[in-house]
Amino acid sequence: MRKTGLKSIYLDYDGVIVNTVETIVSLYNEDFKYYKKFKFVPWYQVYTWNFTECNSASKKYIDTYFNTPRFFHRLQFMEPCTKDIIYKLREVYNVKIVSMGKHANLKLKEEWIERNLPGVEFVGLNMKKFKDKSSIDMKDGLLLDDNEKMLFNSNAFEKVCFGDKYGWNDGWYGPRLHNWIDVERYLL
Repeated sequence: MRKTGLKSIYLDYDGVIVNTVETIVSLYNEDFKYYKKFKFVPWYQVYTWNFTECNSASKKYIDTYFNTPRFFHRLQFMEPCTKDIIYKLREVYNVKIVSMGKHANLKLKEEWIERNLPGVEFVGLNMKKFKDKSSIDMKDGLLLDDNEKMLFNSNAFEKVCFGDKYGWNDGWYGPRLHNWIDVERYLL
């Protein structure tokens, strides 16, 4: 059954559909484990947007991970049930994945979505041209995003933050869903 007032669901990619933090940290731990000052970083102890916890690597180095096939080959759904719940949502709503990135990142995201979520529409916004997702008209639906900036700047009919509180969303006081079981209960 459709939630009143909603026709579409707009899903963020990184940190909502896929566990980007876990993948970045696993690559970092693998690449830097032999450096003198290296300390293993558990992915669930990363609380900063720019991965300052991964202090053996520069921000620029960490950013390169987002544009590599290696990152996308290792990338996993946020939870084992994520894919099934997205397909359940598609039975009721128009589902779109809306994500920010640079050219290579957006191309690799599109390929990942085609492989892992065939039939789900992808809307990629190049960060060189757009600073947020406000250029996408979302007034017919709900935006599920883990970044408060995207939520604040969207015209979505309803806005919901996904996941636990982190530095990039601790100023959000609206609805929050912590996992994909919460998403299923809330929307279905």
